[in-house]
Amino acid sequence: MGNYCIKYNKVVPTEILDTEIINWKAKRETELYHWWPLCEHKKNDIENNLYVEGNGLSKYDSIFGTKSCEYQKTHHYISKHSKRIDKLWAGFCNYSAILSSLYEYPKHNVYLLVNDKITEFNCDDIEQLLIVAAENSIKSNISFFFGKRNNDDKNKEEPRPLELLNMLEIVSKNDMPFIMDIDNGVQVWNYAYDKIVVNKFHHCPLNHEKPALGETIYYNFKISSNAYKEQNQDLWGYVNTIYNGDYVVSQTEKWISEKHPDFIWAKYPLNKPWNGPCKINPEINAKIVYDIYKKSISNEEILFLNLKN
Repeated sequence: MGNYCIKYNKVVPTEILDTEIINWKAKRETELYHWWPLCEHKKNDIENNLYVEGNGLSKYDSIFGTKSCEYQKTHHYISKHSKRIDKLWAGFCNYSAILSSLYEYPKHNVYLLVNDKITEFNCDDIEQLLIVAAENSIKSNISFFFGKRNNDDKNKEEPRPLELLNMLEIVSKNDMPFIMDIDNGVQVWNYAYDKIVVNKFHHCPLNHEKPALGETIYYNFKISSNAYKEQNQDLWGYVNTIYNGDYVVSQTEKWISEKHPDFIWAKYPLNKPWNGPCKINPEINAKIVYDIYKKSISNEEILFLNLKN
């Protein structure tokens, strides 16, 4: 005879609780973009800071006579000696996640011809310009956001398992990747995700204290990213319900996994040329970044872009 539980005063085989609730995959996979921290841990760190000489912004400045590097350092810079509590994690992970979820990574170097001068922008240079233009590359009136940003450690349990399930059910009705802050503390670490698998069970393999009374249902959330595999999530939580007949006396939700997501969000791509000054650095023209980027992901054999200053 199999295992049984009591639900609504009825005998129900527990096997039916081992159920797949969501199995979703986005139509496009996420792409790997760097998060570009604000803190200057070492001088001229071209691999991490957007305001250093020799990167994509400084090349842009040399062509167009702008001061984007200077603007970037004035407005988006943290000294390694700073006492800011966000020094180690402040950066552009929100913009890298947007690009990861919406845009193919640059594929080819581009040779920009302006006033008879040729400047080569490699894929890293183009990525740096894309980070700066990311806010211009999305629709301003269409987005979604689920959850609450935890700024004070008072709401670390939010969203609870059933709340996260409801959020992911809505997300899975879309066909594009989404973005998730994976840290339920005060830090924000945004990554783009393209796959969701959620199952519910009558058991859990993790060590935990199971409620003594009522019915306990376990939820396992596997949330995956093609681009950021090291940030894949495998989370467990439970919902315990105490019944009096078919009346719910109490219901308790709890996370078994130590950490869980803080909030979920997504933006939508602007499917036309980006225009105007870049919102996080007005020294750079978003249309020029768009033209360079489109040339980079094209299949043309000669990747020259002729612009007028």
